Amino acid sequence: MKSKLITVVGLIYVVLAIFVTKFLLDRNDFGVYELGDSYYMYNSSIVEFNKTSLVHFEKKGDYGNLVGEEVYYFNNDKILKKDELLSFSKDDKSFTVQSGEYGLENFLGKPDRGYFLLGSLLGFFTTKAVYLCLIIIPVFILLVYEVYLLFVYIKKDKKRKVLDDGKKGREKE
Repeated sequence: MKSKLITVVGLIYVVLAIFVTKFLLDRNDFGVYELGDSYYMYNSSIVEFNKTSLVHFEKKGDYGNLVGEEVYYFNNDKILKKDELLSFSKDDKSFTVQSGEYGLENFLGKPDRGYFLLGSLLGFFTTKAVYLCLIIIPVFILLVYEVYLLFVYIKKDKKRKVLDDGKKGREKE
């Protein structure tokens, strides 16, 4: 029973570590996570969703159908803004809102769903201190322990060879 519990806890830990690391590696300059055809954002000022939600934006090739609607984007100071989309140019890789023209890397679009409380959890696990304490340090300790076990195994193996050589030498006499 105890070994099953340790296995389950270990699997949960590994999945959590992979999930959080994946999100950290896929974060862009604006603090938005780009995973496949989606953007994810937490701890935001998006009125439509709770502040603890992880908000999902679908990344599309062409946003021309959103002209005239309110969309989210980042201005040049990396501040999240909501404004009416006036034009979208895929060829020029730019879009225009009432406050000016920006590159496509600043564009988020319209949020389509939010995952309640996941934003807070992801925000907690991706802080530097928590990631260091819960992911980096335990993995480092496990690595050091595995290296220690390797040295112990090598040392025991050498002793066995010495003992085996000693027995063979006495048998010949």
